[in-house]
Amino acid sequence: METNKPSVYQQTLGRLNENIVNGIWKPGQRIPTMKQLSKKMNVSLTIIREALRTLENQGIVSIEHGRGIYLRNDPNAMASNAAGEKETLSLLSILNARLLVEPEQAYYCAERADSSLCQKLQDLAHRLDQEMQVNDNFLSIDLKFHQLISEGAEQPSLKIMTESLEKYQIESRRMTNTLPQMRTKASLYHQLIAAAITTHNAKEAKQLMTLHIESMIEPLKEVKTDDK
Repeated sequence: METNKPSVYQQTLGRLNENIVNGIWKPGQRIPTMKQLSKKMNVSLTIIREALRTLENQGIVSIEHGRGIYLRNDPNAMASNAAGEKETLSLLSILNARLLVEPEQAYYCAERADSSLCQKLQDLAHRLDQEMQVNDNFLSIDLKFHQLISEGAEQPSLKIMTESLEKYQIESRRMTNTLPQMRTKASLYHQLIAAAITTHNAKEAKQLMTLHIESMIEPLKEVKTDDK
């Protein structure tokens, strides 16, 4: 019977959680640096960074630039994290859902977008290219770009569908951004999609959005094939 093997990101996040739940790291304690964790767990710095960002968003750790990473003194947050109360969906299922909706939103957005929205999309696409080197705001800018397209499509039913996935979006983007060269690909696709919408080329905008999401799905399908 086929099983879904956890990704390296998920395995790393699980190991970090184990250290917290098992009391290896105490509330208020400074934990090892990203480089130290990367070496100890034998995973890339990108994986460690994304896993720690997830824990920071959950209120489990505090990443203080220039000082270090600290386990927050918040037993309620830790208890919730340990219990695994948050509902989860597989990354592949989230991307497949996006594939059904977002290309259509890109199509309608290209037909309807005014000059103000087009300029905002171009600005965000440019910022994404810059953030590839900095990393801190890449995910939030990425999400904002897609939200603007959803709003610009002016399709309430499609917007409801994308909003139903919003609570999974940052987490899913952290996971896809650990795939090889994914940030570079995403940055390029966002620039092309912004250009297509600006020129009101609806068919091209739809095709580019489809290719963008499929570029994230294909590596996951390859992993599942390799695991059989």
